Amino acid sequence: MDRGKVPREELIEEIRAFMRRVSVQEAIFFGSRQRGDERPHSDLNLVLLDDRFAGQPLSKLLPELQAKWRWDIQVELLPCSREQFDEMQEWNTLAREAAEQGMHITVDLNEPEESD
Repeated sequence: MDRGKVPREELIEEIRAFMRRVSVQEAIFFGSRQRGDERPHSDLNLVLLDDRFAGQPLSKLLPELQAKWRWDIQVELLPCSREQFDEMQEWNTLAREAAEQGMHITVDLNEPEESD
């Protein structure tokens, strides 16, 4: 998908498809693309919430997760457990912004991904 202005519905559907590809039921979409005030090269900010991320090094998680992102929009991921995310909000302004202003997205992992 081109980096330009992407229709919001299409972007949210791709986020849901990505969540199914990485087996994550809950995410928070935040930042300029979520607000609708992005520029052509704005990244997409996404918190991935899953207990299996607790204690995992980001250096291992991020390449594996980012490899499953299919669009030509840079994705900035924060994979963490719900507990880690709750604690992070006390000291991290981006985590606080995500919690307060982000769009919470959930998926049913039993629902098959639609093919392109």
